Amino acid sequence: MLQKNSSDKNYRFYLGLILILLIIFLPFLIFKKSLFVISSNSMSPTLNIGDLVIVSPKDPDNIVAEENSGNILVIKGPEYYYKMGFDPSFWNFLDNNTPIIHRAIDKKKINETWYFLTKGDNNRAPDGSYSYINRSEDYLLIELNYSNGIFIPENEILGIVLFKIPLIGFLNLYFLPLIILLCIFFLICLIFKFNKIKIKIIKER
Repeated sequence: MLQKNSSDKNYRFYLGLILILLIIFLPFLIFKKSLFVISSNSMSPTLNIGDLVIVSPKDPDNIVAEENSGNILVIKGPEYYYKMGFDPSFWNFLDNNTPIIHRAIDKKKINETWYFLTKGDNNRAPDGSYSYINRSEDYLLIELNYSNGIFIPENEILGIVLFKIPLIGFLNLYFLPLIILLCIFFLICLIFKFNKIKIKIIKER
């Protein structure tokens, strides 16, 4: 009988631990499409590596585009820039599905479609405004042309950054997959443990 009580306590402990972990990480799963983690320093010091940002849609007409106070946009990925001739090596050959989070610094309307010029707060020039003049194994010669940035169309924009939660994004980057595996492991252990308890009780009766 004492062994049964001890097993029940262990059961409650593990179950409680799983519930706590799920409560902590459930928002990452439910609101996954609205949460993004900063993984580079291109927006530093406004946004730093490990910050979690909350993103919301916004009508392109109302998006503010200014050098220092424009809305921070979340762009689907670098594919459009690559199509427009931007060299992928400048962004370390980012995958097409890797979102880009940069500030809108200018906008223009062409045939009823808004186009936005973006720039990382920590970058020297707007996105797409630099190119190689010459490069070899020994050196790189890069041209920065501030008037030659690539304007991104509104259909490439996922939304704007509403606010950030500093450093909490590290949980999503490194710990979420581990926590999910641990929860699955604990659940399997609990199922086996609970079944053993039931079998023992039946035998004692």
